Parts: sequence; structure tokens; C-alpha cells
Amino acid sequence: MTWTIDTALEDRNINVISKRVISEYKFTVGVLETVITIRTYKESEHGGYIFEQSHNIKTPEQISAYNPSRPWGDYEAYAVHLAVTSITQYYEQAINAGHEPNESWLIPNKHFI
Repeated sequence: MTWTIDTALEDRNINVISKRVISEYKFTVGVLETVITIRTYKESEHGGYIFEQSHNIKTPEQISAYNPSRPWGDYEAYAVHLAVTSITQYYEQAINAGHEPNESWLIPNKHFI
């Protein structure tokens, strides 16, 4: 028998498969050295793509760290776009307001494993 991902996951001891990692992307923002990781998942129950990110951003222009309220998109490229811009738009806003970039702006996401 040739194994496929689907047949491997048909084990009788597996109850629910809610999401499957599709891709992982690593990048830095501007002059900051902290590496940010984004993972996308295929959501099996409802369709679409979910993203998780290793860091959120809190610049001097923000009251608190931004945690995306919509961590999903109808297709993977849109989900990645939402994840990236959830960080870069606030970074750019702070730079345009005259703030000096600081590594402390990137807050580790305690739910990211």
C-alpha cells in the first residue's frame, strides 16, 4: 500500500483533524533583527486558510499590541497578506511618526508554538 497523508490520518485513534500546516514563512521587518514566523493552515471544517504568527507589534503609536481580529483568509495568499500587514502597517506608521525602530516593538505571541 502506498501511503498518502489522508490514509495516514485515517488511524482509528485520531478523532478530529481541525487544521493542517500548509506553509511557514520567516522574515524580518525594516531594520529590526527579530525573525517573525508565520504559519498557514488549511482549515478543514469551514475551508479557507488560518494564520498564526510568532510576534505581534506594539509601537509607541499603539495603546496595546495588535492581535489580528481576523486571522484567516479565503485563500492562502490573502491570509499571508493579512498576517504580514498586521505587523508592517504599524511599523510603517511609527516610522512615519518619527519613532526610532526598536526590537521591543515585537512582542512574542505566547500562543505560538
